[in-house]
Amino acid sequence: MPPAQTHRAAEVYSLAFPDEDVIDRYVDGLLAGRREWLQAVLERSRRYDAFIAEQLEERGLPRELAFLPALESGFQPRALSPRGAAGLWQLMGNTASPLGLRMDHWIDERRDFWKATQAALAKLEDNHRRFGDWPLALAAYNCGAGKLSRIIRQNPGQDYWSLRRKGVLPRETAAFVPQFMALARILGHPGRHGLKVGWDPRARWARVAVDGSVDLRILARESGVPLDVLADANPELNFFMTPPKVYGYMLKVPAQHHRAVEETLAAAAVPLMDFAVHVVKAGDTLSEIAESFSVTVAMVLEFNPSVKPLALRIGSKILVPRTGPQTSGRRVG
Repeated sequence: MPPAQTHRAAEVYSLAFPDEDVIDRYVDGLLAGRREWLQAVLERSRRYDAFIAEQLEERGLPRELAFLPALESGFQPRALSPRGAAGLWQLMGNTASPLGLRMDHWIDERRDFWKATQAALAKLEDNHRRFGDWPLALAAYNCGAGKLSRIIRQNPGQDYWSLRRKGVLPRETAAFVPQFMALARILGHPGRHGLKVGWDPRARWARVAVDGSVDLRILARESGVPLDVLADANPELNFFMTPPKVYGYMLKVPAQHHRAVEETLAAAAVPLMDFAVHVVKAGDTLSEIAESFSVTVAMVLEFNPSVKPLALRIGSKILVPRTGPQTSGRRVG
């Protein structure tokens, strides 16, 4: 993990910072007008920086890349851009899916800080192999490798900074790299820039295999781990419920709660899923039943594989997972 370099020795970087005035201007602008935001971002980063630093070290990547989520999301895993990018690393759906991240009615793994970090770093590695340096790799992360390749073909022999001066980069991409480098300079040496440096231990994480759907509310009650801790650690879940067994879901927990959660999940006698039973009435449709329980039709069908949506039988029983307030049905057990 990179040290919080707050002393007055020479600043040390593993990523080359060019002598470009635009970086200095962004540094000055951030410190002059967004100091409170910088402090908030620095504090939020402490939840994830140890994990990200370990991933960077394993891959041999520049440690300054740990500050990319500051620019992308302000270290907010539930961040969603107007264009639909999501998570700490602001991954688009068409980028996330080829990287193995799942997005469906149960889950959006772009919001999974563990998997999204691995996916984003794999993308950055691939960009670096393709374009040969980090400014271009970062530019491709922002505007897309295909678009950047077309720009380079039309302007051969140009590096990022030459392309920027030439005015051929998209406006957002022209700002993206110097903004990232300004943030990396500030957050890499926060004390030097007047930010308060916390000395509490950084968050450490563990993952626990979940063998099927588990209601986080019941897990919190049985394990003694607060519900907000479990929910905040797993923001990729669309409900307070983990997905079915076929997902092979790994629940993330702060390391200090690892044993409590693992032991609770291992206690087979503890029911960790809450269902309701809906008795089909005349005029019922599967979509109306699902809506009344605040779930999707696909979720109902996963727990009722024999049900035919267009041929519901009056009096038959449908098992519905409880994800929130219900208007009908009764609890199982």
